[in-house]
Amino acid sequence: MNIIAVDISEVDIICHLWEELNDYNNGLHQKYFGHELGERWEHKRQEFRSKAGEGLIKFDIVKIGDKIVGYCISSLNTLLSGEIKSIYILPKFRNRGIGTALVNEHITWLKENRSQSVFLYVHPCNTDAIRFYWKFNFFSNSPLMEICEAK
Repeated sequence: MNIIAVDISEVDIICHLWEELNDYNNGLHQKYFGHELGERWEHKRQEFRSKAGEGLIKFDIVKIGDKIVGYCISSLNTLLSGEIKSIYILPKFRNRGIGTALVNEHITWLKENRSQSVFLYVHPCNTDAIRFYWKFNFFSNSPLMEICEAK
């Protein structure tokens, strides 16, 4: 396993992985809320690139052999708030320590760059991801709930 730092201008190399993650989250959303999230790669690509203009950004991929099996993107804004923007490991390569290595790498990077806090967003129905993040002491800090009408 090799964790490789990549310039955010090359973010399209993870398009297929992000779309797989998006399909999974859309499936959860469809099942529990009756509609998809509606996010598309073109929008997400622009979001990642614009974050680089607002502050620091870290983009790593994980390769096993010649295959990209995962990635993580984190950002630090001008208020020194750190966010793990997106992380994904192909299912076939999970439970090998790859996700743990990526999250640890990104938390360390954020703290080294004076992050006052580190947060992430996770789909509320993605219980596997929520349990994974508990290992790093991520917990929900908001009782916010929203009515999501089925369409």
